[in-house]
Amino acid sequence: MFNALPVGAMTCNLDTFVIDYANPYSIGLLQSIQETLGFDPANIVGTSIDVFHKEPLHQRTLLSDAARLPHKARICFGKEWLDLHIHPLPDSTGRVSRALLVWAIATAEVAKEQEEYRLLRMIDDMPVAVMTVDPVTFNITYLNETSKQTLGEIKDLLPIKPSELLGASIDVFHRHPEHQRRLLSDPANLPHHARIKLGAEVLDLQVSAVTGTDGVYLGPMLTWSVITKQVAAEARIQQLAHFDTLTALANRNTFREHLTACLSRPDPRLGLLFIDLDGFKFVNDSNGHLVGDMLLARVADRLRARCAHPNIMVARLGGDEFAILITDAGIVEATELAEALVREIVAPYQIEADRRLEIGASIGVAATPEHGVDSELLLSRADMALYAAKAAGKKTFRVFTPELETRLHERVRLELKLREALGKKDSLFLFYQPIIDLATGRVTAREGLIRWHHHIRGWISPGEFIGVAEDSGLIDELGVWVLNRACEDAVSWDDDARVAVNVSAKQLGKGTLATTILQALVRAGLEPSRLEIEITESALLADELDCLADLRRVRDLGVRVALDDFGTGFSSLAHLRSFPFDKIKIDGSFVQDAVQRADCAAIVGVVADLGKRLGVTTVAENVETQAHLDLVEAEGCTEVQGYLLGSPAPSARDAPIIAELNRAASQKTVAA
Repeated sequence: MFNALPVGAMTCNLDTFVIDYANPYSIGLLQSIQETLGFDPANIVGTSIDVFHKEPLHQRTLLSDAARLPHKARICFGKEWLDLHIHPLPDSTGRVSRALLVWAIATAEVAKEQEEYRLLRMIDDMPVAVMTVDPVTFNITYLNETSKQTLGEIKDLLPIKPSELLGASIDVFHRHPEHQRRLLSDPANLPHHARIKLGAEVLDLQVSAVTGTDGVYLGPMLTWSVITKQVAAEARIQQLAHFDTLTALANRNTFREHLTACLSRPDPRLGLLFIDLDGFKFVNDSNGHLVGDMLLARVADRLRARCAHPNIMVARLGGDEFAILITDAGIVEATELAEALVREIVAPYQIEADRRLEIGASIGVAATPEHGVDSELLLSRADMALYAAKAAGKKTFRVFTPELETRLHERVRLELKLREALGKKDSLFLFYQPIIDLATGRVTAREGLIRWHHHIRGWISPGEFIGVAEDSGLIDELGVWVLNRACEDAVSWDDDARVAVNVSAKQLGKGTLATTILQALVRAGLEPSRLEIEITESALLADELDCLADLRRVRDLGVRVALDDFGTGFSSLAHLRSFPFDKIKIDGSFVQDAVQRADCAAIVGVVADLGKRLGVTTVAENVETQAHLDLVEAEGCTEVQGYLLGSPAPSARDAPIIAELNRAASQKTVAA
């Protein structure tokens, strides 16, 4: 039997330690390591067992003690390894007189074990936790050192101690182990990625299939880590990407994505509201950005509370602009919400114990399908409606109508024409209306009023194109032209009257007005004392401190500064205290009504008396009848201006050109 076995087998006499049998297979194996042995394997029978050992005394001691048998050992011969099993062979009396040595060359197995050992050491040192699981019993068969360390950090969340996990079931990590077992038992389900919640901690788990060289599934390998902080960071990044940091409302990108998604549904019904806060910039500038941010957060709270419905999204688009999208709703629902929000937002805000603020809201409303089913079109039409609400006096709402779009297109066309006119400068003119001293009847100043003649439309009202110039940024260029032309014309006047020029709110607060005025004066050679600029109270409401700084620089040049339309602003007396105006122009609406209304007459008288006390000239505007003149004179006004005393007229050099334009226009009218 031993001769036929495919394994090395020898017997050794324990009295002499001589090998007395060796099967053919063992001799063949010894032939493969003959160089290491140092003798001919064919002569192994009759050779002492000592040839296999560097320390034969140790080996003989082992073989002499039957109690120490059987024995297993691995012996190295040069580069080769032998696996040796020694079994006792008792004789008929029971005495162990011989030993059976069964052995095989194990060099390949040793190399494999060493490779596995190195691999395990590498896995142990990996910064990622690794586990292997038996696919049949689902017991944990291996944990690397990182696993043990990481599990130690969350040991309070585990049902067993980390030191007891090896050999335990993988079920301890799962509330529903049946599902997990089905997943791990079939390599077709792998690889697999999941996040598992353990108490307050989050584990990131990745499972891959481990297969042998023959492709047989050996079991799953789990790599995992505690990613609680990472998940929190991801949530924060998600919050920053999709929500406004100040108000926690959806941001512009999220809102637009939601709108596009809603419009992609079949037959969408949506209501869209654009909201712009009225007066917020003034509150922000006068109280500081910290208070401004607190106010925006309070507004957001009111919007959120009013719109607490699954079908409504509220977003902050930026600055003081908000938007609301209502799904499964139309114009009626959107209009009702807009009306409620105008009332809601205008209510006072108690920001601090001693700080109570008030603002308003202008709202534009659009809806689909009535106003379009394209996101860009719907957004632009809601914006048009918002613009209309602001033009209507603010603190109100407007629903989009086709007329608004027509008006916008006309406004765009008008801007292009105005830009062309500023380029050529041959269709812009200044008309002058005299301002007369009541005591002497002398013309003390002439107010320059801009006029524009278009070759097709004819004369275009300043009320129509000044707003376009302000919104388009053309007002600075237009203002420079007006200043230069006014100074040039005033130099040619024989009576040395001053020239008055209106300055837009858009020209103030930039720090450039004084330089522009100085350049115009120098270019024309006009004395600064002969120039007068007029600003309205509303111009001071935006960036008041910067505007007043501009006015002080202008006044330092020797140029006079007048407060126009006095009485129509929000804080007239406060403005008189904040800046030493040279002239107060009483708004013409009070003069117009003063003859019939005693309250208006009283206002004219009070302002005139106020001017006298402050040493400031007071001008009554819109004096168109003798009754107007008599009243303002009786009330104590210093100067007057109006059609009764002189209509706006062109300069001497422009008069022939304007006469020809008017003649040509009248001929066209007759021909038509």
